[in-house]
Amino acid sequence: MEQLFANKTLDANQAIRYEKVQDLPADTHQSSLNGEAVDIGGAAFKITLNLLSNTIFSVDLADSNSDTAREYKEIVWNIMKEVGRPNLADYFPVLKKNS
Repeated sequence: MEQLFANKTLDANQAIRYEKVQDLPADTHQSSLNGEAVDIGGAAFKITLNLLSNTIFSVDLADSNSDTAREYKEIVWNIMKEVGRPNLADYFPVLKKNS
């Protein structure tokens, strides 16, 4: 994992990052031409997912014509909800399980 974010690797992937960031204006422009609302959050999530997937796997995991970005966003959102859910045992130590 250290090597993914080493200066040499980041420099080598600069063109990919630039290309993926350029997708945002293209996506928003296409949405505006179609008279659709622009989902900035969805577009940013798609770009972030594609940046990471290109860095790790050298492929896009999400494209504009698939539900993949929506599915991954839903998964990540559900994980965030679970992680952020308060644990009652933190407030009431008597509820802690003894293991």
